[in-house]
Amino acid sequence: MSPSDTEQPAEGSPTVAPSRNTHFVFESRVFQAPGANFRLVEQLGGPKEPMYGVAMAEGEAMLTLKQLRANFNIQAGSHDDQLIERAEQGLKYVPDIRPGDAIPNEILDGSASWTVSRKHKRIARERIQIQLINWMGGKPMEFAGPDELKAFLEVPSVRKQLREAFQKAAVQLGLKANDSEAVIERIESLARELCYIEALRERCDQVKRIREMLEVFTKQYYNDPRAVDEIGRCKKLIIEGVRELFTPLALLDVKIADVMNALQTVDELIGTVRETRDTVHFILMQWDPVIAQWQPLEAVRSKAADKAINVLYKLLASRFRTGKSLMNKRK
Repeated sequence: MSPSDTEQPAEGSPTVAPSRNTHFVFESRVFQAPGANFRLVEQLGGPKEPMYGVAMAEGEAMLTLKQLRANFNIQAGSHDDQLIERAEQGLKYVPDIRPGDAIPNEILDGSASWTVSRKHKRIARERIQIQLINWMGGKPMEFAGPDELKAFLEVPSVRKQLREAFQKAAVQLGLKANDSEAVIERIESLARELCYIEALRERCDQVKRIREMLEVFTKQYYNDPRAVDEIGRCKKLIIEGVRELFTPLALLDVKIADVMNALQTVDELIGTVRETRDTVHFILMQWDPVIAQWQPLEAVRSKAADKAINVLYKLLASRFRTGKSLMNKRK
């Protein structure tokens, strides 16, 4: 972290007020209430609904957005009405929104409002480079993981192949053979977007790990019929849960595998990448509390495991008992 990340404004220095165009700066006093927030709240027997909550002495008061508008005379088309609509849209990208928060980047310019590590950018770039080598050699290659991929691309003979692939791709794109930089720029543009997909892929793997641990827990709880039944139900439902997460990623991977078409239609493909990113990210926001409980678990019977299995079952049963997908709930 650089000094600029930690320095506080000097005493008496002017502060810049959040912009009405980039932040949830409401006008009505109801949005100044303690604990004011927008979030998705699960309804009894139904899907989650965007609601507005404020802190009360006895707990929290919750209003539907329709009630909020009616009870506080928020006129259609007014500044606050438009911000409420943006808050509803924003809950597809962040778990909650409070007055004064920044409007999610996804709404403003399509970029992500969350960050990834340099590792994910490297993995994204290397996956595209491998597809370029595959295209030139005509022989698809599979790798066990990012480390194996990185090691392969560091082999001198492979690096030579990659340089040749850049030149051949440049010609295919209608450029001069020595204009490899233009090819690299297109790869970088895609990698800047695909790094979010790699970060999501890593998080999705946590759901696969939960599925694997369910197999172990089946044996650990063999003498508890009620637990075995609950684990069995989880094992059936999580198949759909894994499919829902990985299907959008697989469909995008197919598009990236057609690497020359991807490089020829970078701008169009970026739109598809962002749509996939937002779809999977929304689903994972529902999984995050479950993943947090399962991550520290050891594959042994315990009270923590009992609770984690129960929380997992509640999530899966609420999402898949009617065959409806979390992706459909985004719309």
